[in-house]
Amino acid sequence: MRKLTAALSILLVISCLFGCSADISEETTAEIESITEEQLTLPEPEIDRMGEEIYKAHPDLTPVDYSSPALLPKSEDMGQEYIDKLTFICDSPTYWMWPWGLLKDKEDSKSIWTGPEGTMTLAYQSTYCILDPYDRVEKPIRQVVEEHKPEYLIIAVGINGVSFMDEEEFKADYRDLVSDIKEISPETKLMCQAIYPITPAYWGWGDITNVTITRANSWILEVAEEQGVPYIDAFAPLLGEDGHAKEELMGSDGLHPNKKGLETVLQYIRTHAWSEAVADRF
Repeated sequence: MRKLTAALSILLVISCLFGCSADISEETTAEIESITEEQLTLPEPEIDRMGEEIYKAHPDLTPVDYSSPALLPKSEDMGQEYIDKLTFICDSPTYWMWPWGLLKDKEDSKSIWTGPEGTMTLAYQSTYCILDPYDRVEKPIRQVVEEHKPEYLIIAVGINGVSFMDEEEFKADYRDLVSDIKEISPETKLMCQAIYPITPAYWGWGDITNVTITRANSWILEVAEEQGVPYIDAFAPLLGEDGHAKEELMGSDGLHPNKKGLETVLQYIRTHAWSEAVADRF
């Protein structure tokens, strides 16, 4: 695909040099066709291995598959303009981007799609109604996607489910949500986001730990790769050397990132942005 695109670009340049109506000689065409894949290969993007050493120090955590084509690499900082284009289907840890005014239009933001109580559970994604922020009416997720077709959509769910869903159930529901959104709104630039780490201060610690979360994140990455959807490793920027979320980035409940934590996540997202080059990897 990249070779064809590059060759066509060369053809276009040559054509314009000689006049857009000029014929291209057989010799020129042969030269273009002889260009090797190696000559046209773009440099590989830099994969961010932010948490790699922590995974090595805590082998009970499931490490990120840094070889996955779905993993979003480092990018230039796309700035607040990029963040302003994002919409999140999310549960409560990401929901707080809205009350803290971190997204476009602040308290009037339409960027957070979740249940009326500020969260949602992955296991109920096929029937659950979220609150449409445009008219404040509860509707099935797929209906909201159909009505608004966002330019960029990040799926940031899963923490509500990891304690009772096994791998097969988790991946089936996640896959169902991703594939349906792709079908409903094929022009939407869809991304899957890792579940954030937590601390042992969380009241449900034991049923849910970072061992549980990293295992679920590996399932999300697998579904993302299978479905041809980029994956945001939002677990990494909040992860401390002790294998838990950094306390200074978390609320007192140990589950929800505080304002600084969510600002850290958004900074990571804007420097690991969606791009055509990543989409072409699938």
